[in-house]
Amino acid sequence: MTQHVHDLDTGLAVRWTSPERGEWTADLNGMVVGEVHRDEGRYVAKRGRRTLGRYRSLDAALEAVDHRSLTTLEPSRAWALVLVGINVGIVTAISLVATAFLR
Repeated sequence: MTQHVHDLDTGLAVRWTSPERGEWTADLNGMVVGEVHRDEGRYVAKRGRRTLGRYRSLDAALEAVDHRSLTTLEPSRAWALVLVGINVGIVTAISLVATAFLR
């Protein structure tokens, strides 16, 4: 297994490991954030379930995973946060109304 550590501008360190030949995994503070694997002569870069692209070189694929913003929300996560906020607001409103009636 090989390991490479790249420091990002944000002070976060992405650690690359190669558990098997033709596979590389990126982790950040012990959490897997991306992977690259070789498929039909190309390098496929993934972040979670999303495929970022197919690249001719390993360096380009690693760069694609490394330099995707680790702090930017994906659209599905943004919608989840909006829905959670709405639900918290509804529960808060219901509890205020219930408190007013019970007094």
